[in-house]
Amino acid sequence: MLIAFLAYKDQFAQKAIGLIDKFSDVKVLDVHADRLSDIVLTEPESLVGTVKLDAELNAAPRLEVDVSFRYADGLPLILDGCKFEVSSGECIAVVGPSGCGKSTLVRILVGILEPTAGSVRLGGLDVRDIGLEAYRGVIGAVMQNDDLFAGTIEENIAFFDPSPDIERVRSSACLAALDKDIEGMPMKYRTPVGDMGSALSGGQKQRVLLARALYRSPRILVLDEATSHLDVISERAVNQAVSGIHATRIFVAHRPDTVTSADRVIVMGNGRIERCCSPGEWLESIRSSTGRAVAVSVV
Repeated sequence: MLIAFLAYKDQFAQKAIGLIDKFSDVKVLDVHADRLSDIVLTEPESLVGTVKLDAELNAAPRLEVDVSFRYADGLPLILDGCKFEVSSGECIAVVGPSGCGKSTLVRILVGILEPTAGSVRLGGLDVRDIGLEAYRGVIGAVMQNDDLFAGTIEENIAFFDPSPDIERVRSSACLAALDKDIEGMPMKYRTPVGDMGSALSGGQKQRVLLARALYRSPRILVLDEATSHLDVISERAVNQAVSGIHATRIFVAHRPDTVTSADRVIVMGNGRIERCCSPGEWLESIRSSTGRAVAVSVV
């Protein structure tokens, strides 16, 4: 009887432990289901529009932005009547304190988020009429949290294009001030980037991401702190190269070197456009508010 009792006790304990493990698995599945529901229950994007972009708009895009945005009903507005215009070929820098809505504005500009109210217009046409597929085809962007994929530097710059243009890969790397770093690597453009770019430094990873955006030959270039990990010399080289691109450029930046490379500065605060000014006026206001000089590299 004792042996039978111990055998049944062991079986009961094993079954009880198995039941607890299954209960834990069910709770984990609930978490995964909640995450999947954000994708499954979201309405499909409208990729194809009713208006076709003509060659003139593709060559010289002008952006008109007038948007408001909140992440959910009942939550405060992240962007509240954010309105400005970017002329064809103009370069603007968007500055402001952390949390004022700069990154949210960038996500709306590249078509990741849809504004709660208002619209983004390209050459006078609403982006929703153009369609996200055509709109994103003229945009190159580098976001704050972009990552690289397992593969070589060449594959990441060409974004795994089945038929990559090697010359365009090299020219994009040159514009991103990355060519000297690549030439110094044993496998050059065939160098693996590692898991999510782990084999590269932070500055090298940012420049590969920038080269990937430039490889698309964008007509609108949107950069969200794309040079934050670069040293002053590399940042200056990137700014000089990007300034020669025939594209409408929008930068989110804090460093004076990047801001002063723009044609105009848009100052944001509390989800609104507080003022537009020249880079010189912005530097003067920063100096006045801090009471000390702001260092800017002069080329």
